[in-house]
Amino acid sequence: MLKPLSIRLLACAFLSALLLPVHAQQQTLPKWEIGLGPGLVSYPDYPGSKEQNNLIVPFPYITYRSDAFTIDQREIKKPLYEYRNLEFDLSVSGTIPVSSKDNKAREGMDDLDGSIGIGPVVKARLYRNDLNEFKFEWPVRWVLASDFQSIHEEGFFSSPGFYYYFRQGFSARERLKITLGARADFATARNNNYFYGVDDDEATAVRPAYKSTGGFAGLAYVFSLNWHVNDFWLGGFYRLRDLSGSVYENSPLMETTRSETFGFAITWNFYQSDETVQGLE
Repeated sequence: MLKPLSIRLLACAFLSALLLPVHAQQQTLPKWEIGLGPGLVSYPDYPGSKEQNNLIVPFPYITYRSDAFTIDQREIKKPLYEYRNLEFDLSVSGTIPVSSKDNKAREGMDDLDGSIGIGPVVKARLYRNDLNEFKFEWPVRWVLASDFQSIHEEGFFSSPGFYYYFRQGFSARERLKITLGARADFATARNNNYFYGVDDDEATAVRPAYKSTGGFAGLAYVFSLNWHVNDFWLGGFYRLRDLSGSVYENSPLMETTRSETFGFAITWNFYQSDETVQGLE
C-alpha cells in the first residue's frame, strides 16, 4: 500500500511533468549497435552478503532503438503510452543465480535462482535543458525465478527514485552520457523472504528461523558512464545500497547493511546500422 508521502510525491512529479515545456533537442543515433570486449564486474552474492564476486568476462554490447521497443545495457523496454513529459513503459531486468554451497551464511539452504523482473515503469520528466534531463522514475516489477527446470514467482519489487541524465555530443561519432540517481526500494514479504527468510528446517545454532514482512528495503545510489568514441564504447557503473532500516535488517542472512556492485567494460562496436533514429542515448 502506498503511504501518503509516496502519493504526494507521485502527484507532484506528475504535475511538474505536465507543466514542463515539451519541445526538446534530440540525438541522431544508430538503430542497431553490436560489439564485444572485456568486462569486469564485482557484485555481492545478494544485497547484505559480505561475500563478493569478481569476474572478468567477455561483454557483449547490444543496443536496439525503435518506437516498438529498446534494448540497452540496463534493461529491455517497451513504450506503452506517452503524454507530454510523462511516459508509461513496460520493462524487464534480471539477477544472476547464487549457489548456497558457496556462501557461508546460506550453507545448507536452497540456492537463489536467477530471476527476471517484469512490470510497468512510470517516468515523469521534471527538468530538461538541451540533452540533459532530471526525471522521477517508478518501476514496479513482478519477480519470476527459475533454475531452468521450473519457474516460481517471488513477489513484487518497487524502486521509486530521481535520476539526472547528462548528455554531451562532441561529434557525429563521439557522445557521452553520465547518469546519477538515488532511489528507495520496497518489496513484498514474499520477495524479502526469498532472499532473507530462514525456514524452520534451515535454522541452525547460528542461523535462527526468520520471517520478514513486506515494506522498506533500503536506499540505493547509482552512477553510470556511457561513452562512445568512434567504433569503441566505454561503459562503467557503480551502485551502493544502504540496507539500514530495512524491514529485514534483523535477518541472520544480513551480514552488512552496505552493498556495493560495480563494473567496467570496453567494447569494439564492429557493427552500426546505417539506419538512424531520433532520440536520446
